[in-house]
Amino acid sequence: FNLRVFRQSRANTPRFHIPTCSSQRSSCTIMEEMNENQPQETAAEMDEVELSPDLEAKAVRASQLAELAPPVSRSEKFRDCLLRLLDGKFFQALGLIVLLLVVASGALFFFFLMGWQTLCRPRTDCHHRNEIYNASIQALNVLFSYMCTVSMPWRCTNFIHIIGAECPKRSNEKGRDLYGIRTKDIWFHIPLRRRLGITFVLLWNCLFQYGNQATRIIYYSYDLQNVSPGNIWTNVFFASSMLCAAIGGGWQVYEERTIRNENPGKFPPGPIELMAPYLGWCCFCCKKKEANDFEGEGRINRMASALSGVPANYHDPTRAENSPNLIHATRPSMRLWGL
Repeated sequence: FNLRVFRQSRANTPRFHIPTCSSQRSSCTIMEEMNENQPQETAAEMDEVELSPDLEAKAVRASQLAELAPPVSRSEKFRDCLLRLLDGKFFQALGLIVLLLVVASGALFFFFLMGWQTLCRPRTDCHHRNEIYNASIQALNVLFSYMCTVSMPWRCTNFIHIIGAECPKRSNEKGRDLYGIRTKDIWFHIPLRRRLGITFVLLWNCLFQYGNQATRIIYYSYDLQNVSPGNIWTNVFFASSMLCAAIGGGWQVYEERTIRNENPGKFPPGPIELMAPYLGWCCFCCKKKEANDFEGEGRINRMASALSGVPANYHDPTRAENSPNLIHATRPSMRLWGL
């Protein structure tokens, strides 16, 4: 019964005639002319299509990691995910803001330490002066603790890589990154033992800073941190942390500067080289052209071909693909300081 109803309904359905080119010649002619006027993509033109920078970076990184032996482990994937997060545009911008706040808080701390204020008398020991002095040093410690926390993963990663304690083990020879791939980053071209010394000192900087932050929490007021034992613990940890930061930073600048002088034009400039021409430092004035020759990440990648064995399209697996440098300086050196 259902089959009979279906056949009857199908028989009653009107049949529509589909016109052919013979019956609708004018319509077909118009369609043919439209098809002829449309540009046809050839195989050569399709080969010339360029990938977007993000897709190209992902393809380069995938090809680099696919050739590794042994393959990338889960711990390395987690490490790269964390480092890419901390290298994003948000943390770069936050690092610059923190740096400006360090300068402002440091200036305020120094002025009130020297008694350069007109709020109360005596200038070096009065209520308003002591309260602002203590607030400025507390702010400095919070900012320093943030920089140590953000830079700690990168410092620890480099320390483990340098001593060869990573799993799986990768080559830590000079000029090779965390995966043993040849890199253009000047940090990895510092001799291994000197790189180990810099990283070791910077790790102690983090440890002393955390101790300093703990003492500032325990001895939180000016009165507590100005008498024994508060003045001993706070000053010892503060001085130790600053000393390690000064030694590590000065040592790093010296080593990178030495490599740049020995290999002119092969490495992108660091923050010192970028700022020196504008600050009028005589020892760096002659290097102004070197800093200006590197404009943007693309220029840095093209200059990487000057280094033996480094591809021009090299991409650091621990860096975010779509996060450009807010400061066009070598990133590994900046990441050691949470910037």
